[in-house]
Amino acid sequence: MNIGVFAYDFEHWKAQQGMQNLILNGRKPSVIFAAPRVKLNFYRSKIRTSPKDLFLYHPKEIADHYDIDYHVLAHNTQETSDLVKQYDLDLGIILGARILRPIVIDQFKIGVLNMHPGILPENRGLDTIKWAIINDLPQGVTTHLIDSNIDRGCLIQKQTINVYDDDTLLDLRIRLQHLEQKMMLDAITLVQNKDISSLKRIGKGSYNKSMPLKVENSLLGKFVNYKNKRCLK
Repeated sequence: MNIGVFAYDFEHWKAQQGMQNLILNGRKPSVIFAAPRVKLNFYRSKIRTSPKDLFLYHPKEIADHYDIDYHVLAHNTQETSDLVKQYDLDLGIILGARILRPIVIDQFKIGVLNMHPGILPENRGLDTIKWAIINDLPQGVTTHLIDSNIDRGCLIQKQTINVYDDDTLLDLRIRLQHLEQKMMLDAITLVQNKDISSLKRIGKGSYNKSMPLKVENSLLGKFVNYKNKRCLK
């Protein structure tokens, strides 16, 4: 299977871990499409759920080490679309990307795989850990083949994580990140061996933006009750 990876052209945990796991499992990508850093102008919620100052390699270093072609370019361009056809790619994998458009998605023979850190369609969008707590939803990961709609497309798998009474928000984030990696490898095998036309479409569900401050102010209090209800002792 010919795989192309979408990543950012800067250090990023998901890209580093994802590329290493693909290679170690005999799924070495043919090419990496690395999007340059851009300034994003949107509201960011205040309570942090991801660690800072991690030791990471630049994805170009990983590509060079494993002899993987590496292209720095905006993802939603004719250039990317042409490269997908040139490399005769079966599957794209999102290890760092903004919203991809049909100009690129439609060039893959199977499609483009995403690992979303929330149960779809109930928990689409941003701040999925926080919205799961506020809306009393399970914490989990969904793998799917994307379409032009945000966090929709064709469902591959859903899986929840355990919640423990001494968890922090960072614990949940790390557990979800690692489950994403495992489910990525499982999903590749599934789409390679299954008729993808039989996959069910993901419904509209609920889409959330970054959590506003007035909602976030109640988050940590609700997190205590959430763990009491869902935790494994």
